[in-house]
Amino acid sequence: MGNEAMKIEDICKVSSSKRIFAREYVETGVPFWRGKEVTEHATGKNDSKGLFISAKRYNELKQTGNVPSDDDVLITAVGTIGSIYQIKHEDLPFYFKDGNIIRLSNWNTDRVNPTYVSLFLRSQIGQQAIKEVEIGSTQKALTIKDIAKVPILLPELKTQNDIAAAIGVIDAKIKINQQINKNLLQMMETKWRKQFEGLDANQGHFTDLADVVAGGTPSKKQSEYFGGNIAWITPKDMSKTTRVFIEHGTLNITKIGLNNSSAKLIPKGTILFSSRAPIGYIGIAANPVSTNQGFKSLVPKRKEFTEYLYFLLKRLTPLIENIASGSTFKEISGAGMKSVDFPLPTSDMIEAFHHEARSLFDLIKCNEKQSQYLNFIRNLILPKLLAGEINISFIEEAIKNA
Repeated sequence: MGNEAMKIEDICKVSSSKRIFAREYVETGVPFWRGKEVTEHATGKNDSKGLFISAKRYNELKQTGNVPSDDDVLITAVGTIGSIYQIKHEDLPFYFKDGNIIRLSNWNTDRVNPTYVSLFLRSQIGQQAIKEVEIGSTQKALTIKDIAKVPILLPELKTQNDIAAAIGVIDAKIKINQQINKNLLQMMETKWRKQFEGLDANQGHFTDLADVVAGGTPSKKQSEYFGGNIAWITPKDMSKTTRVFIEHGTLNITKIGLNNSSAKLIPKGTILFSSRAPIGYIGIAANPVSTNQGFKSLVPKRKEFTEYLYFLLKRLTPLIENIASGSTFKEISGAGMKSVDFPLPTSDMIEAFHHEARSLFDLIKCNEKQSQYLNFIRNLILPKLLAGEINISFIEEAIKNA
C-alpha cells in the first residue's frame, strides 16, 4: 500500500477530558497537566511547579476509561497552539485540563504507528495543517471537531515504523544529552550549596559582583528595527528551551533598533534573568545579546563570577518572587533586584568555584551544541522522510558526524 491521506478521526479517537474544578486541586497527588505542562514536556523543559488532583478522584476518572495512557498524543488547543507530545510510560499517571488539550488515543494499529503520527504533527507539514483549522481572531484555539478532520499522509506501516525508529534515534541522543546536562547542573549546584550556603560573611548585593541591566523593545511599527544581526531575547524564547547557553531568540534586531530603544547590548557571559511573565527563567548569554524589558540581567564585573552568579540566582529566585509586585502579573524592578542581599563570598572563593565549574559548563555547552545540530538535522530531514525523498541510512551518517 502506498501513501494515503486519511483524516485523524479515521485512525484514532479524538477527545478531551472531563472537567476538573479548581476546588479539586490538592497539594500533592496525581499530576494535573495544563497546556503549559504539555509544551514543557514537548521541549524537554519540565520545570513547571504544576497542579495535582487526589488519587481518589483520578481513580474515579479511570473507571470511565478517560485517562491518558501509553502512546496517546496530546495537542495543546488554547494559548500556545499545536504543541505535540506523545505520552511515555514514565509520565503516568496524570490527568489533563478539559478544552486546553486534545487527546488522540485508541489507535488503529493495523494501519498506523502512533509515533509516526506524532512526528507528522510536529513537522512543518503537520503544524501547517493544524494552523489551517485554528479558530478565533484575538484568542486562537483548536476544536476537537476540526482536529478530527486534519489530513495525515500515511505510507505503508513498515515505512511508518522505519521513520519512527530512525527519528527516535536522534530524539534519544538529544534526550541523553539533556539528562547528562541536568546531572552536571545538579552536581555543580550541590557543590555550590556546600561552599556558599550558610556562609558566615557580611551581607552583599548583586551590584557588588555585577551590573543589573534591564532591556527594551524597539517599536514594532518600524520594520527597519528588526531583522538585523543582534540577538534579542524574550521570556517566551526562554520558555521554549532547556539550554543553559542562549545564543538568540525568535527575532533579531538591527543596530538602529537597538539605538532607538531601551534595549542594550550585553556581553557574552551575562546571566539572563526573566523578571516578569514569569520571574525566574535563567540562562547564560553564549554571545553578545539584547533582551526585551522582561529581564533584569546580571553582567558580571569579572568573567570568573559567571558560574557563581548563575547558581546564586537559582537559589534566590523564590525570594525574588516574594518581593516582586504587580496586580496583573508579578515583576521585580531594578531597585528590587539591587535590594536583594546574601552572604558575600570573597573573590578568591568565587574564583575557586569557577575553576571547579568551568570545565563542566564547557561540557554542557558542547552537549547543547551537539543537540542543536541534531535537532537541525532532524527538522531538515523529517519532511523529506515523510515525503519519501531520502533513505533512512542518511540519519545514521548524520548522527555519526554529530
